[in-house]
Amino acid sequence: MNLLSEIVPRLNVLKDDDFAIADDVFIVNIYSAGDVILRPGLICRKLYFIQAGLVYAYSNDESERILWYEFGGNSFTDVISFYSRLESNIFIKVAENKTKIASISFDDLDTLYSKHHNWSIWGARFHQHELLRLTQYYESLRTKDASQRYHELVDTYPEILQRISLGHIASYLGISQVSLSRIRAGTQKK
Repeated sequence: MNLLSEIVPRLNVLKDDDFAIADDVFIVNIYSAGDVILRPGLICRKLYFIQAGLVYAYSNDESERILWYEFGGNSFTDVISFYSRLESNIFIKVAENKTKIASISFDDLDTLYSKHHNWSIWGARFHQHELLRLTQYYESLRTKDASQRYHELVDTYPEILQRISLGHIASYLGISQVSLSRIRAGTQKK
């Protein structure tokens, strides 16, 4: 089986032959904790798919606010920079050693879409899937308080407390570490 097919979701469209076509344009790398994939001022030219490991994005201000995390099985990019070809204003950083990521450039992805029907269909489904994920994330920010978002995060990713510092979780939730401790203490009393 093609390694790429283990990293990029099939979405009920792609077959082994489709992955063979794309094998030359996807690049698979293994990263170490602390590796920076994107810095402010650079244009994000790739779409990434994580097979194993963890990455996160944070803003370029003194607080280094955590914007998002992505785990194995998910994709990521700086959406604004990738599609508009504008400079990024975020950092994307690897959080764990041996994080395996496949990436494809904007131009190579565009070529796959234009030359291969299944990849074109896959692109539409992939973007629908990602738009739904993004909308659910923003809906959660709009309608749920930090405690609800914390519980949802831990329910969705039970291993998160072993993989991410409490300071980063608090930053992601937009609260202080003291507030996070209170939320966690409240759950421990139940």
